[in-house]
Amino acid sequence: MNCRRSRLLLAGIALLASFAHAAPNAEALFARCPGGPPARDVLDRSIDAEFWRVGPVLTVFWSVDCAFCRRHNERLSRLLQEPSLGLTRVLGVSIDGRLDAVRGAVQKRGYSFPVIVDGAGPCALQPQLTDRKLVPMTCWLGPAPTQPRCVPGEMSEEDLRELLRQGSRR
Repeated sequence: MNCRRSRLLLAGIALLASFAHAAPNAEALFARCPGGPPARDVLDRSIDAEFWRVGPVLTVFWSVDCAFCRRHNERLSRLLQEPSLGLTRVLGVSIDGRLDAVRGAVQKRGYSFPVIVDGAGPCALQPQLTDRKLVPMTCWLGPAPTQPRCVPGEMSEEDLRELLRQGSRR
């Protein structure tokens, strides 16, 4: 009987493990995208190849017209000025397909982190990370130092600070 229970327990663990999958690094999320990971952001700032390859990237999906997103990103940008938190790699991903509108918003608001426009089809990041279609949505690309992988909605300064601390420990 104990042997049977052990086998059932192992089978259950194996089944659960089959649902879990290893988090790909940020670069792997662009594997099916013909151009690969972006090398430049909407302000034509360089995004080094190492940005995508090493450790996690804290990513915020946002929209130009979203007031919650604006406050969230402004908090994040401000926190990144703190030396102990600035080690975390952060990426803004606008879900708006309007490059000019995104570029204007980033220039006006002075975000200190690179911002790209989410792609379509195999180049889209958000659907690879979550089925939820709301903004702001803060997700880890690559191995997540915290769980859950994606946090929906506007986050407080304290919550963002903790995410940045976790990302700085990589």
